[in-house]
Amino acid sequence: MRELADLFGRPRAGELILFAGPSGSGKTEVAINLALSLIRTTTFQVALCDLDVVKPYFRLRDMLRLLTDDETGRLNIVEPERRLLHADIPTFPRNLHALLSSPETIKIIDVGGDAIGAGAVAQFRETIIASDYRLYIVVNTLRPGMDNADGMKRMLTAIRSGARLEVTGLVANTNLQAETTADDVQRGYDAVKSLGDSEGLPVVAVLVSPEYADQVVHRLTPGAARLLSVIRVFNRILDTVGSQTEF
Repeated sequence: MRELADLFGRPRAGELILFAGPSGSGKTEVAINLALSLIRTTTFQVALCDLDVVKPYFRLRDMLRLLTDDETGRLNIVEPERRLLHADIPTFPRNLHALLSSPETIKIIDVGGDAIGAGAVAQFRETIIASDYRLYIVVNTLRPGMDNADGMKRMLTAIRSGARLEVTGLVANTNLQAETTADDVQRGYDAVKSLGDSEGLPVVAVLVSPEYADQVVHRLTPGAARLLSVIRVFNRILDTVGSQTEF
């Protein structure tokens, strides 16, 4: 199994890596895990930005309790002003354009999943396209509406249209949490790859959590196995400390 940062080509300082996907796809988990993988494997500062206005805002302060001092020291959490943290309105930090333009920092960005959520990021489109950016779509084929090719294609089209940004690739994150089987992961990869083949997009990662990784790794086809990476699943950990967030 490979380091997540390697599957994404070891992003460089100044790059923007955006993740979008429908609710429950796991895009927030992927964003967090890539940020931590970059901290482990590079010396760059990493900014983790929440631009998801569909479900504002995931509990980053809860997550910070689960990290080491070194992880938190090099990870810049970008969220709304403290007084607006739980406001049910689409609000962004005032310095966001400057942060997105920073040449010293790798920016990992969690974008809202549906057309409305993806559309919110379009207001930063000129800043984003002026930078070196990549947009990945995270897909869990066991979520409602994502279990068929038409549903996945409609989702991809809606995000493209809303964000007005080019999509770089796809991430297969098919899971039923602890009940996930190797067959689930393989079928999910096959479905996401089929979508990618029809749209000219590569699948860049196949993700599993530690609880079932060992049961999966030797039962996948070579194409899926070479993209396999293990991620920490923060939402289930946070459930034990009282977070109500859905990732």
